[in-house]
Amino acid sequence: MNRPAGDPDDEFFAPVLREPPPPEAESATGKVSDTGVPGVSGGGHGDPEEQPPPRSALGFRLLAVALVLLAGVVLAVWALLAGNPALAIVPALVALAAAAYLVAFGVRRARSDGGPPTFG
Repeated sequence: MNRPAGDPDDEFFAPVLREPPPPEAESATGKVSDTGVPGVSGGGHGDPEEQPPPRSALGFRLLAVALVLLAGVVLAVWALLAGNPALAIVPALVALAAAAYLVAFGVRRARSDGGPPTFG
């Protein structure tokens, strides 16, 4: 439902988002909470988050194997469409080896209770 701006019954825009809190709603330290609502603290302290961990060699290796799998399948299909099945053997074997590596990696990382794979 469309209501005019400033309608007191507007449920989408809370008054604390439109107006700053009054001075008496400030905390004992003299600072307003990070949510702007008196007595309601936010999820953080305003500190910047830590830097993410650096990329690992494992991620690059999995990406490389996945790209080799894709290239092998594409080259094998391309050779078959060109009418030369002998040229499709090597890319198909490479794609099969990459797929086997990814399956073995997933089985090795799988949880014992059948849950999703764990990374890290």
